[in-house]
Amino acid sequence: MVQSPRSRPEGSVAAATKDGSRRAELRLEATREGFAAGFEELRRTLDAFPVDKRARLSVKLVFEEVVATVVRHGTRPDVRTTFSLEVALVDDAVGPTFLDDGVPFDPRERPDPVPTVDLEHAEAAGRGLMLIRRVSRSLEYTRTPEGRNRLTVTVSRDAAAGP
Repeated sequence: MVQSPRSRPEGSVAAATKDGSRRAELRLEATREGFAAGFEELRRTLDAFPVDKRARLSVKLVFEEVVATVVRHGTRPDVRTTFSLEVALVDDAVGPTFLDDGVPFDPRERPDPVPTVDLEHAEAAGRGLMLIRRVSRSLEYTRTPEGRNRLTVTVSRDAAAGP
């Protein structure tokens, strides 16, 4: 896939810090192309982190759901929306932090969808947040003073630790 220069990662840095944690940062446009480029960079980053398969899949699922939501619902047609991702590996957890300048949205305020009796009456909306909650230990959201959404999701580093 050929990527436009605007969709390529503006900065992707993986580094170990003084406390032994690892961090990687990535900045992209909130577009389908940015989503694809970001997902590939996240995959490469996770390959370099010592996390098990379950944690790797959980972080990728969180990325897909959060960034797809920003691209679909958090952008305005007349404004360029960007997002950044920091993936931090600390102790027994991996924590992706998403920062975007899209419309305000606090996912903690959204309840899980009500279970339905059959598919005919099921609603698709809200299932992504439900999945994120199932694979994570915590969600932290703030609207920054600069008017950006900051969402940090904590995922256990290995399957033995649970969500």
